[in-house]
Amino acid sequence: MSSTLEVHVEPLTRLEGHGKILVEYKEGKLENVQLNVIEPPRFFEKLLVDKPGEEAPRISERICGVCPVAHHLAAVKAIEDAWDVKPSEPAVLLRKLLYAGQFIQSHALHLSVFALPDLLLRLREKNLIGLHKRNPKLVKAAIALQEYGANLKEAIGGRAIHPVAAIPGGMSKPLIAATKRKLLQNYDEIFRNTIELADIYFEIFSKRGTFVKEFPPNKTFYLAITHDGNFETYGGPVRVVNSNGEVEFEFQPREYLSNIAEKTVKHSYVKYPFLKKIGYPKGLYRVGPLARFNVAETISTPKAREYWLKLQETFGKPIHYPLVYNLARVVELIHAVELSKELLLNNKITSGRIRREVDPKEGSGVGIVEAPRGTLIHHYVTDKDGIITRANLIVATGQNIPTIEYGVKTLAEKLKTPILKGKTKEAQWKFEVLVRAYDPCISCATHLVEIRVK
Repeated sequence: MSSTLEVHVEPLTRLEGHGKILVEYKEGKLENVQLNVIEPPRFFEKLLVDKPGEEAPRISERICGVCPVAHHLAAVKAIEDAWDVKPSEPAVLLRKLLYAGQFIQSHALHLSVFALPDLLLRLREKNLIGLHKRNPKLVKAAIALQEYGANLKEAIGGRAIHPVAAIPGGMSKPLIAATKRKLLQNYDEIFRNTIELADIYFEIFSKRGTFVKEFPPNKTFYLAITHDGNFETYGGPVRVVNSNGEVEFEFQPREYLSNIAEKTVKHSYVKYPFLKKIGYPKGLYRVGPLARFNVAETISTPKAREYWLKLQETFGKPIHYPLVYNLARVVELIHAVELSKELLLNNKITSGRIRREVDPKEGSGVGIVEAPRGTLIHHYVTDKDGIITRANLIVATGQNIPTIEYGVKTLAEKLKTPILKGKTKEAQWKFEVLVRAYDPCISCATHLVEIRVK
């Protein structure tokens, strides 16, 4: 009789969407590891077909209520690319301010509510309630940060969730002086809260280096957009670096199909992307905050640059430890907060035209942005009337899922001895900590439908 032990984590908690983990040992050996994404398929790529191109930014953002601005902007950029439209500088500045609000709200939520309870020692209730009991001031500060991000999104985008302001040709809503003043009123407090949260994280990681290194540093490729090699979220060529931090190649948004391929697996609704030039599975890569840190050479705002260098001094570069995704996320949060002030004080954002006339036409366009969770690709083909005839989306979490699963596999191998001795509770928790480090947005990632014929 064969001896089989299964370890299940179901459901995965403190992340967006529905997923579970299966780890199976047979005859004392690791036999099978699955990260099952069980979120029902959304069919957005089909829903977008036969819709006017200008509707893509409003339809596609319904994929997610956590990171709708990313889909909103990737979609509008793709349609503009298809119709040969270039928005004005004030319109682009407004979009970047809107996007800063998205990064602030999303990163503050993850760092305070999802990730921090896992990292604090002696926190019995590893959730927001336990965190509030331990440090109510910190929870209040984190909520204020999220509110600031939401206020930016509402002021610029028209709504805090599922904004409507980005349209082909620019923006439909200007920023007035009174709104700028209101948004800047409590900036100093927001900035202090951000640095307080950052210092907590860096202190934890300096004291808990052993814990961080318990999670295997899988060496992969990394992919992100850059601007002249610098950190960027809104636009630029896509750069791929290898596990040594060396640049493998770069490509323009319209070249993504020549560089990224996807394969299907039986146990998940998510497709598994990989680098075409490398092949599967050697060509698996990671996106998101840690990838952006490994790909970019520096970051633009002063305080974020200070913490960027601090991160590099602590762990070197490139960094492969998955838990360090959280420290890279901290640096990005500082950058987004600083950038919001820079943009609000930029007089160009309230001067000049923010919308240009657009004539729908036949075309094919690609829009790529860096979503909080990583590189997001929207691709639309339109007919002569500007109606979408084909849509293809490759989302950040979908690109990370294969490497997260690989990370669970290496961790399961490392924890094999205690698990086989029956100590599964801590292992189950560690599997979740690993997955949560990537801040997956599972609803964004589902594309397929499973058909079983018996």
